[in-house]
Amino acid sequence: MKDKIIHVLCEGQTEQGFVEEVLRPYLKEQGVKSVKGILITTNKKKNAHGGMLSYNHAVTDIGLLRQTKKDDEYARHIFTTMFDLYALPNDFPGYAVAQRIGNPYARVNSLETDFAKDINDERFIPYIQLHEFESLLFCGIAHIARYYPGCDKRCKQLEKALLDAGGNPELINNGPSTAPSKRIIKAIEGDKKTHYNYNKPVTGKNVTKQIGVETLRAECRHFNEWIEKLINS
Repeated sequence: MKDKIIHVLCEGQTEQGFVEEVLRPYLKEQGVKSVKGILITTNKKKNAHGGMLSYNHAVTDIGLLRQTKKDDEYARHIFTTMFDLYALPNDFPGYAVAQRIGNPYARVNSLETDFAKDINDERFIPYIQLHEFESLLFCGIAHIARYYPGCDKRCKQLEKALLDAGGNPELINNGPSTAPSKRIIKAIEGDKKTHYNYNKPVTGKNVTKQIGVETLRAECRHFNEWIEKLINS
């Protein structure tokens, strides 16, 4: 059996931190040899990384990863992504068609299918997070409140948002001011931003670490499907 090495192209530092400190140890427990989080390149000349602005950024980096992984004949290399559906660049394959699909799960599956067709590599497993990484933090709102002492009352807003979404963190997304990350920032910083300054990458990896991947899988259907594919590929 070949040793499996998984390369995860990440949209930002938050996703990269999660991959390296939360997902990696979990997948290694499942028998994966290595998991590598790679931050997407947005401007090679300026050595700028993170904050995907166009589909071309993804295609370029995935192409480079695929070309350079011939170092271990006993390893099976898998390539995947961790991008947000929220604010996904509109030049992604199938974007216009997906926008006309009402069901969020059907919409993201349509995008991932067209993404995979465009890359055209059996080793590639596309993943687009419903609706953004911070959806996962809604699996453990109590951990957010403990991480930022004094925010308990404002975190009640997060509990209400989760309840309004039928208890499904992956369905929390209502727009630029009410997407998961925007809701969390408001709960932590307050309306006048006189409280904490929200540290997105650090909070993301530390809170999801407390929640645990098994809980994330149990409460987030699309996320769980991705993990299943990575383990069973």
